[in-house]
Amino acid sequence: MSTPIADDAIFTSKPFSFIVEGKPLYAHAALVSNCSEPFSRMIKGHLAEAQQGFAVLDDVDESTFTGFIRWIYSKDYPSREHYVEPKEEGGKGDDPVVTTYEEEGWGWGSWGKKDKKKKKKTEPAVRGYLRESFVSEQRNAEKPFTIAPARANKGPEEDYTEVFLGHARMYIFAEKYDIQPLKKLALQKLQHQLAIHTLYIDRVGDIFTLLRYVYANTAESAGGQEDMRAMLVHYIGVEMANLVKDDEMKELMLEEPDLLSDFLKMFANRVN
Repeated sequence: MSTPIADDAIFTSKPFSFIVEGKPLYAHAALVSNCSEPFSRMIKGHLAEAQQGFAVLDDVDESTFTGFIRWIYSKDYPSREHYVEPKEEGGKGDDPVVTTYEEEGWGWGSWGKKDKKKKKKTEPAVRGYLRESFVSEQRNAEKPFTIAPARANKGPEEDYTEVFLGHARMYIFAEKYDIQPLKKLALQKLQHQLAIHTLYIDRVGDIFTLLRYVYANTAESAGGQEDMRAMLVHYIGVEMANLVKDDEMKELMLEEPDLLSDFLKMFANRVN
């Protein structure tokens, strides 16, 4: 939902209060109503929230909602901060994971059988092609969004879990309240962050946490694969040799049959 509003609406509209994690947060009622039909009913309809002048939101965290308010006024929202873990001497994650298909065997069972008679492309070459495809994929057909530059990670001591989850939470919030431009922006920002991300062996758990959250909070759409799921499965294809060798990936697929199904479809397409 997004319709033109009067130029002076921001000045004549009263602030509406949203209680998030026990804290009141305010935004101009006209602007919030204009971008979301569910919020419009909440603010201007016959619901209790409209009568009392505030709404208690139990389904969103403060950081996500303040990001939404920032987006209302600026059409962008800030990414969350990464966490820097104390670096241990002699850690196994000092370098990015770099392997070849022949060295790694693609990981599982018969999928990993080697054929020494055939000349194989190195993993970096294949990943380079897949990453280029991932970066260039356009998911915002209507019009491009201008987004603030994302910061690339610098080493395995940098935990980007909250950075990834911040965009995923914003996407799911926007989906629930039918804010399509914000939903597309969150998808684009997460895709951009992953595209410049270096996957270290000590940090694959950040990706598994993201996958768990997204698959637990999204569902297949009637028209095909859900957008964020599709983007993440594409990313798995880019980093497949690094992810499938971890037992947690197998555990995750057993927990989420939809992820297993999406992975097998992607794998079949990749083999072809």
